[in-house]
Order: sequence, then C-alpha cells, then structure tokens
Amino acid sequence: MFSLAAFKYRSVFTAEGGPIERVTAMAMPVLGRAYHQANAFLKSGLVPVMRHAIYGEANGTGSSEDPRVAAHMAISEALERWAYYAASSGADRARYGFDCDCSSNGMAAFPGLFRSAVRKKAFHEALERFALIGWWDGRFKATREPSLFPGVSLVRIHHDVGPGEVVVLYRRAATGITSYGHAAGSSLLTAATRAAVELVRNEFVITGYRARGALVEPSSFAERRCLHFASPEGFTEFLDRVDRMPERAAPRWRVVFDGEIEGPWSEYATVWRTCVEPATTDFADPGKMFFFW
Repeated sequence: MFSLAAFKYRSVFTAEGGPIERVTAMAMPVLGRAYHQANAFLKSGLVPVMRHAIYGEANGTGSSEDPRVAAHMAISEALERWAYYAASSGADRARYGFDCDCSSNGMAAFPGLFRSAVRKKAFHEALERFALIGWWDGRFKATREPSLFPGVSLVRIHHDVGPGEVVVLYRRAATGITSYGHAAGSSLLTAATRAAVELVRNEFVITGYRARGALVEPSSFAERRCLHFASPEGFTEFLDRVDRMPERAAPRWRVVFDGEIEGPWSEYATVWRTCVEPATTDFADPGKMFFFW
C-alpha cells in the first residue's frame, strides 16, 4: 500500500495553512513489540469539541513500529473525522448513507496515489463493524480459536460476506479489568495484529482512567460501554454471547454507498466510505449496553 503522506502532508499543519494543529507521540509497546502511538489534533472549529473522561481529546490516533508512519496514520484519521462531521450533518448526508447508519462505520482516509488502497481500508472497516454488530445481535456464530499472542484470547466471527476475517481479542488482567480489541483483515493474522493494537489502546485508557481515581463520570454512552464490558459483569455478558449460537437470520450485505466523500480534506487525502446497512441500529442507541464503542 504505497503512501504519499510525506508529500501530501507537507503542508497539513496550521503553520502552513493546513487543518492539523499538532501531533504528539509516545512509545506504546504492543504485546512485546516496540510500537509508537501518535495523536493528531485538528484546529479549532473543524469538529465539535468533545469532552471525554476516558479517551483523550485527540481527533486521530495511529500506531506503528515506525514513528513517522504512526504520525501519518493519526493525521489520516483526523482528516477522516473532519470529513465525517462535515458530511454526516451536510445536505448530502443521505447520499453518503448517514441516514441509514449515522456513525463513521466504513470510513477511511489515505494519502495514496490510487483509490483502491483507501477503498480496501474502508471495506475492512465496514466488514468489521457489520460482523461485530450482527454477531452481538445474535445473527452470526463466533468460535474461540488458538491465539496468536500469549496471554490473549481470540474469538473469530463467522460472517458470510466473503473474503476477509473478523476477530475479537480480549485479555483479563489480575485486577479483574478486561480489555478488548476487534478488527478485520484479509487474513486471520492481519486481523489479529490490528486487533492487538486496539486491545492495548483499550487497556491503556481504562488503566489510566482508574489510576486517576475515576473522578469524572463518563458522559458518553461509548465510554460507559467501555467501562461496563471491562468490568467482571460485562465480561460475563461477553463470554455468554461468545458461547451462544445465532438466534436470528444472518443479515444481508447490502451496500448503501461505496465511494469518495469529497471536501476540503481531499487536498491531503482521499476519504472513502463503504456504507453497509447494519443488522440493527441498537449499536447507536445510548440506552443499550451494546458491545460497540
């Protein structure tokens, strides 16, 4: 996947007239491998200000063994976030499928030469969310599979979309906290490697929240879900779903939109969305403790 980030992002910072205010970086090992995590922040006014108790205020996050790649990934995700807020509330929101799925499911941004690269990323994002939502809604089977990482358990979701694997990784700490990571990929190894990064991030933010004394009550339903499933009660619910067989018919893979979302962000990267009709909209209901955040 050939990236033009070094060229495309040369003027992405506000000092050069771009949308990115700053990028911060830190070391974050991922299951024994030396990784770097970068966080990108958009300049004020481009997206709504969100106050989080658990997650940070970054608009984009990237992780890689190469710190430059991590920074480029964080910038790409921040540009995607900019496009999401603009497109989901704009006059063309229905065209992009936001009337069917109001979330950022199926979105990806990439500064490549060919659109095939970003379209593949968007497809895997859509597949991951489609399978995860369908599984939790009792429509797909899941099985425990041999893990690729010591001390980490792996669950494979058996969707019927076609090529591509979707996995959920989980790890329970001695403190009783359980962290999760889920992802899709062209192979089980690729999906599990991506999910491992998400697992470590999940573990990091929950541990940090508890280390601060959990003084601030989460205001977003996503953060409340994150804490719930990290708890022993939530973990029991998760395992119960893993061991249960499907209770409803599998959903059809119905593509609502598959194309580029154009806008001022297009100067820096191509933003693509593969919007697929979800099995249920319960994942977006703040009142439901859905395994999705």
